[in-house]
Amino acid sequence: MKKEQLRNFIEVVDCGSINKAAEKLYISQPNLSRSIHALEEEMGKELLKRTNRGVTLTPTGQLLYYYARSILNQFQVLERLKNLSEEVLHRKLSVSVDSIFLKDDFILEFYKYMDSAETEIHIIETTAEEVLDNVSNIKSELGITILNDYQLNIFKKMADAKEVSIHILGQGPLYVHVNEKHPLALKEIIDAEELCIYPYIHLPNDFFSNLNQSLTINKTPLSSFQKNIVMSNYHAMINMINHTDSFMLGNKWQVEELKYSHIKSIPLKNCNIHKNFVIIKRKREILSDAGNTFLNIIKNTYEQM
Repeated sequence: MKKEQLRNFIEVVDCGSINKAAEKLYISQPNLSRSIHALEEEMGKELLKRTNRGVTLTPTGQLLYYYARSILNQFQVLERLKNLSEEVLHRKLSVSVDSIFLKDDFILEFYKYMDSAETEIHIIETTAEEVLDNVSNIKSELGITILNDYQLNIFKKMADAKEVSIHILGQGPLYVHVNEKHPLALKEIIDAEELCIYPYIHLPNDFFSNLNQSLTINKTPLSSFQKNIVMSNYHAMINMINHTDSFMLGNKWQVEELKYSHIKSIPLKNCNIHKNFVIIKRKREILSDAGNTFLNIIKNTYEQM
């Protein structure tokens, strides 16, 4: 199995067609087909289903796709390491965050414990999939994401393939976040069916959020929330909730912070979906002083919530 074969395979999947992939890779369609066929022979299984509309992945092909992406990502990491000095790695802290509103005074707390005012910190708000990729690719030293049990099982497998370790800080129920004047705001518990008439505000979909489409809350599929508002900035989402009848699904680690924005957090009726506070870092890598300080503050702040 060669690196070029994996690269070709990934391109075919991403393009959805051997012809389109061949054009993008600047190789002939017969040569690309032979490359894929040789990979299938080596695996001993069919990887792609060919139709007139393009290609789709078999179950084995789907697993190989994610492992192949991980392998090629590791090659990219090795290339980047050559250009990064030890000083740069340890004087800058980058953290990728998904589905959690870090407390407003969190960064101030971080700097209070740092000896050097020259330490830079970059907080990247993004999706769970990109949090994983950013840590794996050395774009971020640490990653934080909130995942339900179903998402977490798949996230663990992908993290292991990318040489990323996982720490579960805690677990909690799913909440609905609405403004204090929302028609449902006075309820102590909400039936998911009641939410279907209101706009559902959320981050852009990625692989992990798409997994939720098959989940149900008290017999109401999450796919029933058809009025969607997609936004990529947390503060913009809070502002939208405050000025509309939209709602957001969230977790217990957001509750206290959202109170300051006049947003109520209400549990869902008969909901068996639990959220996990997940911290990730690269395996076999010692965190920088800034990374350790940040991680300790995260644990002290959120572990007992």
